Amino acid sequence: MHHDAMSLEQLSSLAQIISAAAVIASLIFVGLQLRHAAAAIRVSSSQAHSSLYTDLVQSIIDNEDFARIWSVGINDPKALKEDEWVRFVAYASALFRLYESSRVQWLHRRLDEEHWRTIERQAAELGQLPGLRSAWNLRGHWYSSEFRKWFEGLVPEKSTPPYYRA
Repeated sequence: MHHDAMSLEQLSSLAQIISAAAVIASLIFVGLQLRHAAAAIRVSSSQAHSSLYTDLVQSIIDNEDFARIWSVGINDPKALKEDEWVRFVAYASALFRLYESSRVQWLHRRLDEEHWRTIERQAAELGQLPGLRSAWNLRGHWYSSEFRKWFEGLVPEKSTPPYYRA
């Protein structure tokens, strides 16, 4: 009888060990699934950002009139007529909003680090252009204080004009 009681204790211990191992295995599985889901979210966010940026740039590519406004406005905003300046500021505001949205995604780890660094470099370089500085001075207060602090603190790696022909 004593021998049987011992094996019941041993079976109970074995069952507890198996149960604990199953819990650990399921936690590892859930962790791997979460990591995979987070990676998928970052890929999706990067693709969505690229698509939004492409849509934004399409208006310069497809519209000769706006391409001229953009080209003149980035370097000499005062050379634009009033209605052209309105279009330029609206476009610049959309670009700033895209940067702000991308930054929020990156801060929440929903945007790939490498992709974010390329966005940040672009924002730093374009943000130094006279026309975008003017648009920012006009509309910067529309954005979060954290974003304003970040954007205004950017330092470009290069100072080459954006459409410089080597």
